[in-house]
Amino acid sequence: MYTRYMAIAFLTNGLGAYGLRVLAAGGLGKVTAMEYLAMWYLAGTVLAVAAYFRQMGRPFGREVMVGSGMAVCSVAGQMGMALALEGGLPGFVVFPVAVGGGLLMVVMVGVLLFGEKLHPVGYLGIATGVSALVLLALPD
Repeated sequence: MYTRYMAIAFLTNGLGAYGLRVLAAGGLGKVTAMEYLAMWYLAGTVLAVAAYFRQMGRPFGREVMVGSGMAVCSVAGQMGMALALEGGLPGFVVFPVAVGGGLLMVVMVGVLLFGEKLHPVGYLGIATGVSALVLLALPD
């Protein structure tokens, strides 16, 4: 079940940044960023709720609170990227800072705060993330 939830999170949130990149490259960032984000998050909510209720039934209050907190942070990050693009910052600046900052923060908190040890698969994941950042950062 965990893998299914992570796949849903990746598809509905991870690809959201890519979609913003496509909008920015097409010159559509100013017109449709809000509608785009609303549709992504609506789709993500529907998928997550359907998967959860199918397996688990009614959620506990703590699960709803944690999920809601994560959703607010995710929406804030995506909105920050959309507003930066709307404000005229080029995509090859916005995406590496926004996505790379999140990746760096997660790794730093895990290693420094929680004492996590990086496994070779972890290094592979970081390398994949950096490679994605490089591709997103290429100018139009």
